[in-house]
Amino acid sequence: MVKVLVVDDDKEFVNSLSIALGENFEVEKAYSFEDALRIFEPFRYDVALIDVRLSESPQDRRGLEILKEIKAQDPYLPVLIITAYGDIDVAVESLKLGAEDFIQKNKVSLDDYRIILNNLFRTGKLKRKVSSLESRLEKLDPWEIIGKDKKIEEVRRLIRLVAEDGYINVLIRGETGTGKELVARAIHRQGIRKNNPYVVVALASLNKETITSDLFGHEKGSYTGAITRRIGFIEEANGGVIFLDEIGELHPEIQVKLLRVIETNEFTRLGGNKPIKVDIQWVMATHQNLEMMVKEGRFREDLYYRLKTFEIYLPPLRERKEDIPLIAYHFLKLFKEESRVEVNAISKEAMELLMDYDWPGNVRELRHCIQHAILKARLSSKDVIEPKHLPQEIHMKNEKDRLTPYFDIKFPLNIHMKLAELELRCVEEALKSVRKKTEAWKLLGYSNRFALRRRILKIFKKYPELKTCYSSLYEAFAKNK
Repeated sequence: MVKVLVVDDDKEFVNSLSIALGENFEVEKAYSFEDALRIFEPFRYDVALIDVRLSESPQDRRGLEILKEIKAQDPYLPVLIITAYGDIDVAVESLKLGAEDFIQKNKVSLDDYRIILNNLFRTGKLKRKVSSLESRLEKLDPWEIIGKDKKIEEVRRLIRLVAEDGYINVLIRGETGTGKELVARAIHRQGIRKNNPYVVVALASLNKETITSDLFGHEKGSYTGAITRRIGFIEEANGGVIFLDEIGELHPEIQVKLLRVIETNEFTRLGGNKPIKVDIQWVMATHQNLEMMVKEGRFREDLYYRLKTFEIYLPPLRERKEDIPLIAYHFLKLFKEESRVEVNAISKEAMELLMDYDWPGNVRELRHCIQHAILKARLSSKDVIEPKHLPQEIHMKNEKDRLTPYFDIKFPLNIHMKLAELELRCVEEALKSVRKKTEAWKLLGYSNRFALRRRILKIFKKYPELKTCYSSLYEAFAKNK
């Protein structure tokens, strides 16, 4: 049975409506603003019908105040606003406040109300189901960014800033596994576009032959095999947020087309000639050195400047090691809820190994590590993760073994910059091995600490793009006189 709250000062209309709705509807009646607020309880009703005017006064709009209060307490309750007058301003205002529909009393028969309310009931039921599924999804795949490090606090602050703006282009930068998609989702969920689409496009996984169609869509008959019209990812994201992951993977030809859409908010489907307008917040991510790609002609300079309107840099896990226990226990709790495995803690010795490891795969690698350790602990009937449960690479102490993953070589490359990057990485490792940074020069073979600082300054001056990847090193040496 559909439970309906009807708020209207016209008692004759309310009684007639109750009869017309029939046995499948349970009607609860309120004839005034005070009555409505007194009897309303969140999640008690399936649908609400509210008259705008609850008195004879033409200025009376107390029905909208009830709507506002109801939506604040039960946002997924479908509300139908009714009035005896065709007031467009009231209709617009009610829809802005969250009403699902607005009708004039004298334009709709009593029998039609049954159909309208039934449809709204199904809409509300679907919305509640979606909300429930989203809550369950957040438990399985949380979108909050864990950590107390000042760099992560800054990331959270920037996310709120761009989310509230809702229009600025955002470029998320950071190594693989640092959580770039997590940031993109947070921008959507915290922003003014949160009730609109969120479309994720993994550019590296798209087929080179069909990428134009994937992004922009196509018209029927635009090419062999195009038997129907297709809506592309960009059009799907209209009104919301689109996340283009690994933007550096785009072919130059597609870069040109993407630049035009970002600049004009307009595109045409493949095989079409009608311009399509879109309203999108563009969020993009890369782990690549776009500056070097621009210099080498592999990435368009004009597109580069369009993308980097606002940058958010995600620090690697090795730069915020104090967050490792927080993140590790976060994943432990998450996997425990998923699988109900009774692993409750991480031993002190195991945590020391986690803290000592450099995490080339960043947060993603830590997640997999905890998942691996839980299974190993379960295998040995332990409720605490011990060192023996951790993956083998976590136990590696050999500096050579630990340095190797950071230098995954891809051609073409700038060999001189790569060597400079290796030198910076060695400096980072040396800093971890000493109590005072002023002693690091002894481990590296420099003549004194001033020679070390001059060398670092020289590298950053020659390759300023490395400041982003080695921000902590830059702050530690280059900014300290």
